[in-house]
Amino acid sequence: MRKIAAPKTFTMLQILSDLQSAAVAGCSELALQLSPRLREDLKRLVFDQECRMSTADVEALHAELMMVASMPNQNHPAFMTATIILLADRLNYGAGEDDLFWNWSAFRDRFREAPSPVRAALMNGFRRADTLGLVKLDQLPKGTDLRTYDETDLTRLLKIIARSMTEDMRDVVCTLAPQETREVHRKALDNCLKGSCILSEFGGWFPSEVIERVSLDPVHPSYAAATALMILDAIATRDCTGKMALRYEKQADDYIMLPTELRIPLLAGLRHLHEMEADWEPYADWPVEQRLDKAIVMPFAKP
Repeated sequence: MRKIAAPKTFTMLQILSDLQSAAVAGCSELALQLSPRLREDLKRLVFDQECRMSTADVEALHAELMMVASMPNQNHPAFMTATIILLADRLNYGAGEDDLFWNWSAFRDRFREAPSPVRAALMNGFRRADTLGLVKLDQLPKGTDLRTYDETDLTRLLKIIARSMTEDMRDVVCTLAPQETREVHRKALDNCLKGSCILSEFGGWFPSEVIERVSLDPVHPSYAAATALMILDAIATRDCTGKMALRYEKQADDYIMLPTELRIPLLAGLRHLHEMEADWEPYADWPVEQRLDKAIVMPFAKP
């Protein structure tokens, strides 16, 4: 008996989007491993049905998908894509009934061999499916299994963006504070940028007050640098105050419109928050219908 579908939270939408994107990327390679008569069915399942199988799809495709998902040495990319489709069907409450316990138990080390975006998509999908009781895992994925990006490399790139704030830009940022506290903000901002770039390590107010305000203003010259500082702090604190979750739900469109050299590292930082925290939930207070209609998921990182 199928369980009642779980609410479509941001986390669920993001996981399903990533699995769908990974399935699309690997579909042509997988098709070559299936019987020719099934290739159009596979294409329809992936591109039109978002990997959600009907009873007819299970009868036609499930056995061959399970076969490819059991042969990593035959074609590893196809093996990954078949597993991703089977897992996405579970998360979409499709007609497939296998709980994938054997796949996880036998092949979790082989899953780690995939390119990091594909591996992270699958591992986050398994973690969520286990939480929902849709798969049975004897050992949960954790840590770097779940993450697309190496945290050291990611924070280095974010610090470069944060430190791109020139002296003149810092002066402008600090004009957002009352006159009597601008000098304190300026000194704290300099110390933060010269040091760890972690706002919470420099007190609760200076320079956080002005940086938080700038990070809410997409037309401000220091918007990207302030956003990088906010993301760095959220990574360090696991976004315990929810400030980046709030900013994402209000400003996802603005992040996506940034120049490439800024957009890619900042979205990578936001993806890192999603992957490191199972309950990082922008749009949590939105009605379900509004979330499904207007929530923006992060673009899939190409393998």
